[in-house]
Amino acid sequence: MEIIVTDERDERFIKFCESFGCFLDDPQVVLLLNNYDKTVGCSSFKVYDADFCEITTLFLNSKNQEKIAYKLIRQLEKIAIDYEFKGVVVSFDSREDILIEIFEKLDYKFVDVCLMKKEFRSLI
Repeated sequence: MEIIVTDERDERFIKFCESFGCFLDDPQVVLLLNNYDKTVGCSSFKVYDADFCEITTLFLNSKNQEKIAYKLIRQLEKIAIDYEFKGVVVSFDSREDILIEIFEKLDYKFVDVCLMKKEFRSLI
């Protein structure tokens, strides 16, 4: 599997999001996970505020959804750290979202009804 770092203008990202009924044109960092030239997952984040970025998409099209989700989220976190963000937020439409369990396993905590946050540990 190969992770490709790109942005919201990438045709592969646009087509993959459209297959889930979604289109995003805000400036974003996008990750595509390809398996033998087929996109099996994508995730992206955009600036939330001065200190945090927000995961805006996490679409999975594979039998190994949990494994792929972990891989994409961890990679987004590494990129966010490189951009010197202090953490990541992710919002959900409801507390019934199937991805909440995955984010909880990755140390995200609810800070509002449908908003989860993870702050990065400082090395200083």
